[in-house]
Amino acid sequence: MRNLRGVLLLAVMLTLFFAAPSNGVTLSGAPASNPNESLFGDNAQSNNFTQDRDEHTYKNEKSCGEEDEREGERSARLIARAPGVSTPTRSTLLSAVAIINRGKAPAVQVEVREISIAGGKRTSAVPVNLGRIGENESGFVDADFSGGPFEPGKVYPLLLAGTYAVREEKGRRCEFRFTVPLRVPPSAPGSAPARTVKIEPKKVSGGKYPPQKPEFDNEVNRSEWTVPRGPLVPVKRTPTSTGTEKAPIGDPPAINFVSNDSLNLSGNTISEPSGSANGGGTVFASANAFAAFSTNAGTSFTQLNPTTIFPSTPIGFCCDQIVQYAPSIDRFIWLLQGNGVRLAVASPTEVKNSNGTAWTFWDLTPGLFGANSFDYPDLAVGDKYLYMSWNAGAKVSGHMVARTSLAGLQAGGTITIDFTNPADGPMAWFAHLAQNPEDEIFWAGHNNTSNMRIFSWAQNTMTYFWRDVNVASWTNNNFESNTPDNQNWLGEVKAVGTWIAGATRAGNHVWFGWTAGKDDNFKQVHVDMVELNRSNNFSVDQQVQIWNNDYAFGYPALNTNACTGEVGLSLEYGGDSRYENHVVGFWGDFIVYITTGSDTGTGRFGDYVTLRQEPPTKSDPGNLFNAYGYGINKGKTDIHYVLFGRPASACKVISHPMPTPTPKDFDRCVCEDGFQAGPTVKQGSVACEHICRGHERH
Repeated sequence: MRNLRGVLLLAVMLTLFFAAPSNGVTLSGAPASNPNESLFGDNAQSNNFTQDRDEHTYKNEKSCGEEDEREGERSARLIARAPGVSTPTRSTLLSAVAIINRGKAPAVQVEVREISIAGGKRTSAVPVNLGRIGENESGFVDADFSGGPFEPGKVYPLLLAGTYAVREEKGRRCEFRFTVPLRVPPSAPGSAPARTVKIEPKKVSGGKYPPQKPEFDNEVNRSEWTVPRGPLVPVKRTPTSTGTEKAPIGDPPAINFVSNDSLNLSGNTISEPSGSANGGGTVFASANAFAAFSTNAGTSFTQLNPTTIFPSTPIGFCCDQIVQYAPSIDRFIWLLQGNGVRLAVASPTEVKNSNGTAWTFWDLTPGLFGANSFDYPDLAVGDKYLYMSWNAGAKVSGHMVARTSLAGLQAGGTITIDFTNPADGPMAWFAHLAQNPEDEIFWAGHNNTSNMRIFSWAQNTMTYFWRDVNVASWTNNNFESNTPDNQNWLGEVKAVGTWIAGATRAGNHVWFGWTAGKDDNFKQVHVDMVELNRSNNFSVDQQVQIWNNDYAFGYPALNTNACTGEVGLSLEYGGDSRYENHVVGFWGDFIVYITTGSDTGTGRFGDYVTLRQEPPTKSDPGNLFNAYGYGINKGKTDIHYVLFGRPASACKVISHPMPTPTPKDFDRCVCEDGFQAGPTVKQGSVACEHICRGHERH
């Protein structure tokens, strides 16, 4: 995540200039003379809230006296932001707000003593004791109300007031008072039309631009949504815990490790590794502030500086990057974040021949999409479309999903981009796209801790849809997992709360995964996952957990094995006597394999790891994944490229080009509950056994 790190005013001015129609941009449904005009009606109401410099941050309306004023930011400085709102019924409103300390001293004995909302009667208890909130840490306040009716699109002012002490000076009490707008999201089920913009291409080669240092913001990444606490729905814990084992190079039972290679390139401790491979020896990877490529299947990597490859305006660069490979068009796809996002494509041959510097690219500035800023992008490759997503800061902020045709990217000309209204998806803030989407993309967010909103957008329509699904309760709190050197490696999740970190489509089933906190059922932070049946109105097939009583799991990335149909895993684990490390595996094996060897902890691990399908070859017909994660050694990141999967024998070996085998070719794997695995999985095979184990109802 980049969180708008130090974008200069000059860059903003250039963005507005280059976003004008003279730059070859056309926008459907909006006047071409004013491309930065808001594209979506937002039922905006007058804003009487006391805000900080950031229009979505609400500052303390009380002062702590002259001493506090003299100390300035050296003292505690509480703000409120990221309100989440859920309305299970028109007469019930559930909300959550993050109270964040932006000062340099801890706020202690933080207590919320007054909670009220216009038009509602409070049903949650006061006072709310938040205890200690350290520098850049958060405390989450849940506030529930009856009354209403609470109407979609309307804003209800929430009053939060209370006291705190500065540092450990318990005798000096300070007051706080926040007025926070609670905007009710759209009702469900619902749908909306996408909008469209056209953007002309540019080309670069040679890496001729002067290097520039990306500017990082020291603030914790800004969220715009805090998940409210939902009605209690009992959870049935997965009976089997997940263990760990060091990843070998070789063949443990039912799993192969082909490569586990370090990029031998170091960045800061927020590495956010992404990457993809073409199945023919070329690998392209990114990690926050740099990129790298390999032409020998990961044996060695050449480092790239994105600021020398692309011009600094109008997008610039800092710092999230996402990489995919699209086999159908033989292109690496590179999405770089700056003051907007830059979409770039190159063939493996172009990467190799240019040493990674020749790209066709398109600049996607926020104003073209009716937004003020983009952050935390993601990519997914479908049958006909490339799907993109990002958090869109706007008058009504939310998560935006966009798509453009793969054929258009291959042609390298002007592309058409369809995109959603971010105001429809505030609860999907930070959400990752479902991988392996085929002909329909999926994404999701948490309305509350026992209800999700599921979005879908089929490739043959300009309308996207959403609906709500009830799930078992989980905890959006207690995200502590300390390494041996006393670092909470889950500090980022603790600061902003959780989000949908992983998702994948497996046939007509869609999986979503997220990091969940400690509670009475789970002694450690863990991963919660839900499997939904697309063919049965997204009903819940099962809800499962990756857990262990001795250590924590978090940051799940999911993908679907092209050969077996299983859900693959790339995530992090650590805590107690263990440093944070990257692990990979398959759901249902109940063991994941450690790929890195950290010896240093960090309080700011993040913010994602990656899992991709390895393109099929004659020897490995879709049975492998390529994964990207990292550990920390002597204070420096150690990023790994991992090639692993089921043995090729789990698939039916076929000639190229690969026809789809029919069930007549062999006995197809069918589980006891009737679930049918992929067309290449044999009944009685090891892969079949693992698929059915993972598909058991827990």
